[in-house]
Amino acid sequence: MKINFLLPVFCWIFLALFAIDCTPRRIGAVDTRPPVKPGTKPNKYEPIDTVRWTDPANPKPPIQNGPGRRPNNETGNFSKETYRVALLLPFLTNQAQEGTVPEKSKLGLQFYTGVKIALEAHSKAGGPNIQLDVYDTQASDADFQAVLNNRNLAKAQVLVGPIRNAHVQRAAEWAKTNRKILISPESPSSGIATQQPDFIQINPSLRAHCEMIAQYVNARMKNSTVTLLCKQKEADRLPYFQDYLKAIGAAAYGEMIVPDETLNFDKTNFAPFFKPGKTAVFILPTWASQDFVMAFFRKLKAVKGNNAVAVFGMPQWKNFESIDPEYLLALNVHITAASYIAYQSPEIQAFQQAFYDKTGTIPDEDGFNGYDITRWLCTMLGNHGLSFPERLQGNDQHLLHGNFHMVPVFNDGVVGDAFKPYDYMENKFVHILQFKKYGFEPVE
Repeated sequence: MKINFLLPVFCWIFLALFAIDCTPRRIGAVDTRPPVKPGTKPNKYEPIDTVRWTDPANPKPPIQNGPGRRPNNETGNFSKETYRVALLLPFLTNQAQEGTVPEKSKLGLQFYTGVKIALEAHSKAGGPNIQLDVYDTQASDADFQAVLNNRNLAKAQVLVGPIRNAHVQRAAEWAKTNRKILISPESPSSGIATQQPDFIQINPSLRAHCEMIAQYVNARMKNSTVTLLCKQKEADRLPYFQDYLKAIGAAAYGEMIVPDETLNFDKTNFAPFFKPGKTAVFILPTWASQDFVMAFFRKLKAVKGNNAVAVFGMPQWKNFESIDPEYLLALNVHITAASYIAYQSPEIQAFQQAFYDKTGTIPDEDGFNGYDITRWLCTMLGNHGLSFPERLQGNDQHLLHGNFHMVPVFNDGVVGDAFKPYDYMENKFVHILQFKKYGFEPVE
């Protein structure tokens, strides 16, 4: 693969931050053209990088796509020898200055490097041909709209990105109008797409996290009393638990909703929550205030005595800095997580080495995410062609930093039968992590 960056700022970012390996290889070719400066006519925005992966030595025959996957303005044979994929990421090249790199560019750079490593592995494995066009979405809505108005983007069959919620909303509308497959890699927001089965949300929604907690507690902590605890402004999250319980025919959880201004639990009587021989389980779907969570921990630890307790919280708790690990152990704290990286795994270490060899730095979760999504996409295209969105359910994938378990989503909350059209597909796989001696680990 020969890489030529013609955009000076973009090249400088990659060289300064990632030291991209530009050694010629026999994998593919890159045709890179600079984007037009802001203020130019929108349809002049061009991809900043185009990667064409050449035919493998023994190519597989192209996938025949069914009648439900007819591309616009095409009839007859719907096979594709080359699949065109557009990658929409915020590299923020218009914010870069000599000697500086925008901190927010890191997400795009990490994700893109993971994508490139995955494509190289895909090419060596002999899968279908992929042409990847890379676009800088920038930060403003106007610049992103210019990307959507680009005629080259309309040639893509699959879009990966963008990142910002506002941009995802616009991209979803554009993809629906233009009959494109859109993969949203980061946004966990619910209800972005409506009647759009080709919209695929990779990051599980808050509802998915809440349902996983309820599923785990009901399956693994049957002999317990369960209480949902939150502030008044967070009470709209509680139906995620209660609706799931109702759907499976289970009893509703108790609820404890405190005023928004609550700073401590000094006057709260916790005695009714403790029952002989039962585990007192508290679920806190909150993450805005470390102080609020810590105040609850202090009170519960002080009054629990010999009673068994368990506390379930949100992924953001993993990054709370003011909570002493002593409380996490004593209160049997669990959190949810969309991803978990087992750094002792040989596969993880191999990817880290490949990433380091290419960039001189180690991958963060965005690098892993770019790699996982790309390997998964290449696999799905290789197995099902452009009809793969119709074949996601029941086709789970185990990846480096998480699993993909795709489920149809109905925005009205009512799960339909085989004849009711769903709104979009969402990855519902969520880890339950328990705090152990050395940190949070997946439950056994």
